[in-house]
Amino acid sequence: MRLQGKVALISGAANGMGEAEAKLFAQEGAKVVVADLLESEGRQVVADITAAGGEARFVRLDVTSEEDWQEVVGTTVAAFGLLNILVNNAGISGTRVLPSHAASSSSNSFI
Repeated sequence: MRLQGKVALISGAANGMGEAEAKLFAQEGAKVVVADLLESEGRQVVADITAAGGEARFVRLDVTSEEDWQEVVGTTVAAFGLLNILVNNAGISGTRVLPSHAASSSSNSFI
């Protein structure tokens, strides 16, 4: 078990790549914090991990909120005593239409 004794916080862990990472890390011995906006899905990931003999907990996290980050890190450390690994997996997909002048602008305000 390569991650025995480690504590991992994984954002976006309620489904997709984050879910797979959370389950793999738990299989490798890590205690895992499943952090996501999707509460029911995140709690199911925790249930799957604990049913397989791992240790995990769910914490709701909006990655755009500094207060949520402070809370999830504090909750992780309070629950497990430390935080060794952070996987910032959460993201939003989709398209966004930029103003026509954005391509010629040197400003990063559109990125």
